[in-house]
Amino acid sequence: MEPRSTPAPPPARIPPGRRQKPLYSSRPGPYPGGIGVLRASAWDLAVETVDEALREGGAPSLARLGRLGQLGTLPSFIAALDAGGDPAELAADYAREREGLGLGQAEVVAELLALGRVLERHGERGARQTLDHCLLLYFGQVTGGLAELARRDPLTGLLHHRAFHDLVGRELARAQRYRGRLALVLLDLDHFKVTNDTEGHQEGDRLLRAFGRALVQTVRETDAVGRLGGDEFGALLLQADQSSAGAFLDRLHEGMPAELSVSAGAATLADGCVGPEQLFGLADRRLYESKTARAA
Repeated sequence: MEPRSTPAPPPARIPPGRRQKPLYSSRPGPYPGGIGVLRASAWDLAVETVDEALREGGAPSLARLGRLGQLGTLPSFIAALDAGGDPAELAADYAREREGLGLGQAEVVAELLALGRVLERHGERGARQTLDHCLLLYFGQVTGGLAELARRDPLTGLLHHRAFHDLVGRELARAQRYRGRLALVLLDLDHFKVTNDTEGHQEGDRLLRAFGRALVQTVRETDAVGRLGGDEFGALLLQADQSSAGAFLDRLHEGMPAELSVSAGAATLADGCVGPEQLFGLADRRLYESKTARAA
């Protein structure tokens, strides 16, 4: 007796006036716009892209993920490339998702390049053109971020010595040209060397980071702060005089952790400083006087 076959389920009913859309990805993505008409399945293109990136070794972090993790929202990203979405939004959303999976920026670029080769092989010229635009935008974002990172002190995230000095020079020249005001405040943590020697560098680093945060929370958006080396910091206050510098120091002392103590010296454009060297020199002398008086 032949086994009875199970009847196939009836086809899904489509409401009148609506057309059934092809499904290119089984995972939702954050990309705007409709699904593009690709000659190849976006899912298949995503699988081919991941395999190529793994084979070439450009994105080794993918090897730590399962298959679904490797694909992520890549299928919906590929489909959106052909749907006329904003390349800036596509690039930002895609990079955020891939970096969230643990891929480094160089790995994201390598994966995008692999996708470009896959699209080229399959003749997906429209999607490839949008991808090229996404690549340029992401590359600009990465290089811009690296340039900004190169200006920062790695411990505190503040401007480092050279970047801060360059900024003071530019702003001083601008203030002189337009008859503006400007104040430079140099700050030095009290007893930092003793703490660093007795409690260790880890505790010293913690104090430096805490003071850096206090500085950032105290200055205005138009001002700038930097770590000049060791436990010495600087604050550049625009449209400020000695009174403004004093008010800044009062706010700083109120917002600092109780465990921190700081000496400061300020110099302004009104003090007759015609160059950044004179401005730094005067502020440094006043800092030394303050530190000596506090130690007495």
